[in-house]
Amino acid sequence: MTNAQRMPRRRRSGFTLIEMLVSVVVMTIVTAAAASFYQFQGRALKSASGRLESVQNLRYVENIIDRELRLAGGVPGQPLIVMAHPMAVVFNVNLVTRVAGDRSAVYYNPNADSLATESFDSSRALPLPVAGRVYPTQNYSDASGNRSGAETIAYYLLADPSSGRNDIYTLFRRVNDRDSTVVARDIQVPTDTVYFFRYWRTDATGTLSQIPNASLPIYWDNAAHITDSLRVVDMRINTWYHDPHENKDVIRGVQTSTKLLNAGLLTQATCGSAPLPASSVVAALQLDTTGTPASVHVTWNASPEETGGEKDVALYMIQRRATGSTGDWTTLSNLAANASATYSYDDRALSSGSWTWAIVAQDCSPSNSAQALSASVTIP
Repeated sequence: MTNAQRMPRRRRSGFTLIEMLVSVVVMTIVTAAAASFYQFQGRALKSASGRLESVQNLRYVENIIDRELRLAGGVPGQPLIVMAHPMAVVFNVNLVTRVAGDRSAVYYNPNADSLATESFDSSRALPLPVAGRVYPTQNYSDASGNRSGAETIAYYLLADPSSGRNDIYTLFRRVNDRDSTVVARDIQVPTDTVYFFRYWRTDATGTLSQIPNASLPIYWDNAAHITDSLRVVDMRINTWYHDPHENKDVIRGVQTSTKLLNAGLLTQATCGSAPLPASSVVAALQLDTTGTPASVHVTWNASPEETGGEKDVALYMIQRRATGSTGDWTTLSNLAANASATYSYDDRALSSGSWTWAIVAQDCSPSNSAQALSASVTIP
């Protein structure tokens, strides 16, 4: 036997079949666990992203509409609110100007579209979004004959059939007759109470009351110019997204109110001399069913310069002072002028003694009229 034949065989290094099978099983388990973890994290990330995007959508819609709507206004005779609809609001506002030094506008942009920086020309009139009535029917100019710089802005919602739901809408914005642009998608409007906007107006007594949806839409040309009495616009903003983590649709919402800061000032021509006072101030003690004093009902006739003369009365201050006192008058409240012939106020903060009430008309300077006084009223 040769030396080569007598040398022992060396075992080759490597894994046995069993070791390889164990390794494969362990790797499969680890990979499955990792995949499951990453899927969970991915769904959680998408869920968080959806929530964040939904909240951002809410705040963006709220801010952009509120920023423009609260500045609504125009030249005398130009409507502040053109249309109040549950799914649309159309208003005039001098938002952008191309004229350097135009202090009546909010923003100056020399490169802005000229057809979107002046009042809506009647020769280019279009149907209002959602409702369809044509606007404008005339052109608006200031006292000097210059074209009004207040453009017409419309925010409106249209159903989004691509969502697969009948309560999802897209919010659009349009300026005059220019192309509409998308503001936000995935806006949810409940089908049981179909509204995005709600409106509040002042009545002849200065009391705010909500306009029922059944009474909408209202337009600038309604009898008694009801749109001129609008003071507050509510927005119910709901956004919709699908949460993949929970595998369900999620609705997030916020409700907000916008005060129309220029409401009641549309008929102003100038803010010159102090306005003429109100007249015929009457204060009458009101008793409850037990004969206990409950309030003092104060009524007065409007200043002649609210709808005539300088047409610059913005509000009425209601004041009270003890009869015979030489001290300061206490201002109880302010009522916005709304072109009513008469106004009223109920003073419920009663104290025993003899009291006199005063009404002061204030213009947009602001300058105050002389006081118009009531007869003395004694409260037991």
